[in-house]
Amino acid sequence: MDESKLKRCSTSSTHAEAVDEATDPLQKADKRELDDSETEVNSRKKQKQEEETTEKKKKCCFGTKDAEGNNEHTIFVTGFDNSGSRDEIRSALAKHFSSCGELTRVFVHIECETGVSRGYAFINLKKRGGEIEAALSLNGSDLGGHKLLVTMARLRDEYYGHFNFKGCEICFAMFAAASRRLTRWKLRTGGGKVAILSPEFQEKARLHYKKAMASRKMAKSKSNEG
Repeated sequence: MDESKLKRCSTSSTHAEAVDEATDPLQKADKRELDDSETEVNSRKKQKQEEETTEKKKKCCFGTKDAEGNNEHTIFVTGFDNSGSRDEIRSALAKHFSSCGELTRVFVHIECETGVSRGYAFINLKKRGGEIEAALSLNGSDLGGHKLLVTMARLRDEYYGHFNFKGCEICFAMFAAASRRLTRWKLRTGGGKVAILSPEFQEKARLHYKKAMASRKMAKSKSNEG
């Protein structure tokens, strides 16, 4: 009787081991499929993020080749009709200032989300002698029925930062670069040649930085949750 029970137990144990051996490869296969699935999801997520970044660069005016180039010789222009597209505004300004000399850059600041011009532009000319003065002489000139304001960019707050606009992380990076440029310029010139920033501007800069950092932190948090 005991031997019979022992045989039954032995048979049952062997059967259980056989089941485990048969099940184990299936579990391993399921795990491999799960790992492959997670890898594919992560790969797709990464690809999507790269595509979104590329798309943002296409939309963001700071993703263009004309975004960088501001210096102490840059001209600031405002007062023009800003209802057109970036290319239309650039073309009109380039034609208007072509008589001053060879233009090397015309940068029109466009909001990423709205696609509307901020109403000002930065212009650089190839210096050979008299180009800057010629450009400044167009202050008050008419362009398409609009009176232009033309001055040195370094005298304007917009040269150092861009506030209250619907931008993206690319815009934020450019703002940070402008702040670094201002610091280097102050160190190089001792502050004597730099326009003193108004308290209002400094407060705008502080609030803008605070808001941008909060926005980036929230976006990062959502990204980690996803």
